[in-house]
Amino acid sequence: MRHLLIVSLALIPSLFAGSARAEDIVFENVTVLTMGQRGILPGATVVVAGDRFLAVGEVGLDQISAATRRIDGSGKYLIPGLAEMHGHLPSARVGRQAQLDTLFLYVARGVTVVRGMLGHPLQFELRDQIKAGRIIGPNLYLAAPSLNGNTVDSPEQARRLVRRYHAEGWDLQKIHPGLTLDEYDAIFDVANALGFPVGGHVPAEVPLAHAIARGQVSIDHLDGFLRTLGGLEKELSAADLQRAVDLVGQSGVWLVPTEALFELFGLAPSYQDLKHREELKYVDPRTLENWRRRLGNYSRNLVAVENRRKVLKALSDAGARIVLGSDAPQLFSVPGFSILREIEAMKVAGMSAEAILISGTRAAGIYFADKDRFGIIEAGARADAVLLEANPLDDIMNLAKQAGVMVQGRWYSKAFIDGRLEDLAKRMAAQR
Repeated sequence: MRHLLIVSLALIPSLFAGSARAEDIVFENVTVLTMGQRGILPGATVVVAGDRFLAVGEVGLDQISAATRRIDGSGKYLIPGLAEMHGHLPSARVGRQAQLDTLFLYVARGVTVVRGMLGHPLQFELRDQIKAGRIIGPNLYLAAPSLNGNTVDSPEQARRLVRRYHAEGWDLQKIHPGLTLDEYDAIFDVANALGFPVGGHVPAEVPLAHAIARGQVSIDHLDGFLRTLGGLEKELSAADLQRAVDLVGQSGVWLVPTEALFELFGLAPSYQDLKHREELKYVDPRTLENWRRRLGNYSRNLVAVENRRKVLKALSDAGARIVLGSDAPQLFSVPGFSILREIEAMKVAGMSAEAILISGTRAAGIYFADKDRFGIIEAGARADAVLLEANPLDDIMNLAKQAGVMVQGRWYSKAFIDGRLEDLAKRMAAQR
């Protein structure tokens, strides 16, 4: 049973401003990167009805009604919407406008799915309002409140919490550091019996191989790999990298690198190095000042930065199951924009454009195949998409050249998104 909210969002008209109605839409003469079995379809027509793709490819006139909105895709590329597979969502602690802003920022840069990795009961209501079209936001999949050294003090308590969170309807269980091996195993004893996925960090007391063997659905961040291989102190060898590949093996575990954020930790830049980032104008000044102060907590470790890149490339080259995630909002990691920085970091690490694109589209759909059909552009799949001005397979950073975003069949043009971003920047500037 879900927690009751003190204030129902359904009673807050301001949250609904700017929402879009799902309508019949057709993209005409567009190159479609389906990310499915049909590959790339040049000069295609894509029909959207409600929240689904109705037809893709050559489409008969009988499938396009007179009321259908037509979008010219000439010279453009349509891809499935991007997934943020390690994101954070608003809680009741932030104001209502901040809740709206966070959700919009994800969509503003093509993120149509967020796997929220720090659960709060408010997020159920946010998900319902997004689905109803009352607020703008990505599709939400929600991890339960974290189990960690501060929330769990015994195996018995761990078992109780897993049963409780499963009953409340969360999509997965999040774990953080601080758990003992006995507490960790107690979580999996119950979760595996319930068919309740568990993902997140690998606690220090838990060997990485043990976490994989217990069936941890995702290993978020590459900390466990560097700790296991000694990659925080020494340059990793080819044998070390092969060991990382062997650890994953055929386990099917999902990996969420959050590469850009952890490179920032290891590079330990100054505020002067970061303050010119365009996306910071959308950040609350109190948050920005908090980030500035936190920069002093990190020590430069270029060996670890380079080792993370090597491990990521080795795992990608070996066909490991990698999904896109940036851990936003985090230190200088702004929702939506941080996904583009993550993509750039994956490119620098040596991942191919195709592998990166798969990690943010089809792979996320496979991960959540029991929830819905998305991450591909095919008839019957959920209509989440990004219209691009250039081919991301030529240069993965073309993902930043967006002409519009579609979430659940609702279309947000570049002009609309840019206007909302400008309003947000003005509001943040007024607070400085």
